Amino acid sequence: MMSLKKKLKIKNMNFLNLNDNIFIKYLKIFLKNLKGPLPNWKSIELSKNKNKIINNRKENILIPVSAGGLENILVFESMIGSILKYEGFNVDYLLCDEFLPACVMATNNKIGNADFNQHGSKKICSYCFLRAKNYLESTGAKVLKFSDFISKEELKIIDDKNFNKLSISEIKDYKIDEILVGEHANSGTIRYFSSSDFHNYKYANEIMAKYLRSSIITKKVIENVLKNKKYKEVFINHGIYVPQGVILDVANNFKINTTTWMIGYRRNSFILSRGDTYHRTLVYDDNSKWENIEFTKKHENKIDNYLRSRWTGSTDWEFYFKNPKFNALDYFKKNNISINKPIIGLATNVQWDAQVSFPTNFFSNMLEWLFHTIDYFIENQHLQLIIRIHPAELNISKHSLQRAEVDIKKKYGELPKNILIIKPGDNISTYSIFDKCNCVIVYGSKIGSETAATNIPTVVCGESLIRNKGVAIDINSKDQYDKFLNSLPLQKNFISKEKLIRAKKYAYHFWFRKTMEFKSIYENNIYKGVSLQINKDLFKLYDEKKDLALVETINSIINGTDYILKDEKQISENFKGSRY
Repeated sequence: MMSLKKKLKIKNMNFLNLNDNIFIKYLKIFLKNLKGPLPNWKSIELSKNKNKIINNRKENILIPVSAGGLENILVFESMIGSILKYEGFNVDYLLCDEFLPACVMATNNKIGNADFNQHGSKKICSYCFLRAKNYLESTGAKVLKFSDFISKEELKIIDDKNFNKLSISEIKDYKIDEILVGEHANSGTIRYFSSSDFHNYKYANEIMAKYLRSSIITKKVIENVLKNKKYKEVFINHGIYVPQGVILDVANNFKINTTTWMIGYRRNSFILSRGDTYHRTLVYDDNSKWENIEFTKKHENKIDNYLRSRWTGSTDWEFYFKNPKFNALDYFKKNNISINKPIIGLATNVQWDAQVSFPTNFFSNMLEWLFHTIDYFIENQHLQLIIRIHPAELNISKHSLQRAEVDIKKKYGELPKNILIIKPGDNISTYSIFDKCNCVIVYGSKIGSETAATNIPTVVCGESLIRNKGVAIDINSKDQYDKFLNSLPLQKNFISKEKLIRAKKYAYHFWFRKTMEFKSIYENNIYKGVSLQINKDLFKLYDEKKDLALVETINSIINGTDYILKDEKQISENFKGSRY
């Protein structure tokens, strides 16, 4: 038998290890706060109207932040939750408390494959949960934990299953009660590897199995949360990946109103959608929401000015080039592109980002479409093709392991002279190049909304948001695509005046109505920790209706309506470029 002295020694060692673990967590939190602290709610709450009569609605709102390490998401959701509390709702936040073996926080540049295979997300968990919990509790709201909503027995049933024996395709197709846990596991794995072609990476199968296990655990957790309390609304970021995508699907199964949201492109802007991720809702949305809005010359000037500002990124969160070059003719001359032969532009999208299923897609993925297009231009060298690879493949925070240029090189070796690849790091302006093209072909790139609205014929072969809007050439099959390619080049003045105005109207709707600018949010230096902060006069701005996007968001939650800012009613506040 073990002696009492030895037992005490082991007990003391465990206690020391526990203390060391807590010390390391708080040290990491301290260092992160030095880089950029989260908003101070004691200061913000001073702006509350003490005479405001709170309407005790006795209704519950669930905000499943889930991954507390996503700091900008944490800040925005704390703002929405605090205003909902101010309006008399009971608000619960839900956090993963170091419970899931894999989640949206994990990326290959943060955790190596071998480490992730052995330890899962633990390296990130060390600061993610504790910091987020302390912050959210400072708002006065209740924080729910994943581990409190799944029993040991329920967890054992999941843990007893050996998902490592499943193939990648079997994991991807895995469903439970019509919840596509396998699809979300696939999206999460693609995001982790920054590659849709992750199958040959070391530990790919084991890592995808971790995401499947996390998806199934999340399903059980959120089911128990929703059975435990009746919620009016589930307000969730992303709406895809693990755990957010699973939470959304389960909440929809419970017939609860759901909202998904994500940071927009313009500074201080956010996109909110009903019932599904905006990647899908924008593609299949009802055109009656925008096609009959007032659209005068002032509105047209506003969208024209904004789209022009995107050439330099002066009003956007992120811009990929410090010194973009705009002389397309010089670039053509340098790269042996003839202006006397038709030039067709093609814009790729990042292959690993937001990989969800679209029922109308007829190519299996962007790469198949890209290769199909290249094959055509190899056989038809009277036409020139310029492929603009998405600059986000060299994103400062998350480099893509899958590069379109590498995929093309692997398949074709050297391309003929009529096909030019613009690399992601090349600082020639995409807009200046496409401005000289006969037409532009896109798969899922959002640049299609810009080209269509600037009188460039635009062709949609995938899930671009301008599909189904009557502003582009929508391709619905490979046969139709081949017929379109055979019709190139398009005639001059291909776009009618009426169609151009319609394209501008949709662009205005997307960039200024569906994308809402919040005046209660401001931006710190993105390179110094938390880049989003909340205006200390938050509640005053809300009470005085000076943040119309925030007012619209709260009203939409109260009424269960879609999120559309009636920007056209405030056109006197004209867009004049960057305020920074």
